[in-house]
Parts: sequence; C-alpha cells; structure tokens
Amino acid sequence: MINQLRPGAVRAVEVIGFDGADVLVKLVDAEGEKTEIGRIPRQEASTRRMEHPSELFKVGQEIIAEEIGRWREGQLHLSARACEIPALRSFLLAFERGQVVAGTVSEVHNFGVFVVSFRRAGN
Repeated sequence: MINQLRPGAVRAVEVIGFDGADVLVKLVDAEGEKTEIGRIPRQEASTRRMEHPSELFKVGQEIIAEEIGRWREGQLHLSARACEIPALRSFLLAFERGQVVAGTVSEVHNFGVFVVSFRRAGN
C-alpha cells in the first residue's frame, strides 16, 4: 500500500549482469567490506520504455539505486527508477502521510490519478 512505503537507503551499485529482465548489481562499498549482490527488478529499472534493461545499462556501469526490500532468502532488491530524477525524488520525499496538498488532476486511471501543479494547501 502506498501509505506504507518508506524510502530506503540510496546506494552506489555496479551492474554485473542480467537475469532474465532483471538487472544484477554489486554494491559499491568501502574497501575490505564483503561485497553484496542485489537485483533491480525490470519494473524498477527506469520510468523510460524499454524492451530489456540492457538497453539502458551496461555491465560495469555504476549507477545509483534505492533499497526497496529483501526477497528470495534475503536478496537485496533495489530501484534505479526511484533515483532517476533527483529533483523529483526530493520533491516527493518532502511530503508526509496525511499532508493536505492541492493540485490539478491531469489524468484518471484505474490505478490512480496524475496530478500536476502541486502546492501545499494554504499556499
């Protein structure tokens, strides 16, 4: 549920390969620490349309991704999409659950609405 989402830590990761449509990454940590392997599911790779994440990422490329949880026996899952537009990430993280905002609805879909021209209520 959207009201249960919490932003995760933002990590530098290196693309090490692909597992089907998922991106396999290695966390880039300080020297001497154990290297952890994580996964960026296809839907978390980018907001851009693509057939396969290899169109956007190359093996050896370093990217920034947000930790989104652990699945499959503790494997770390990350989102590159969450960090794709830093200004948008900062804007969205400034909101709190229950906060009242005003805006203009631009589209309505069965999964939610798109709102443009956000402003905090009372401004």
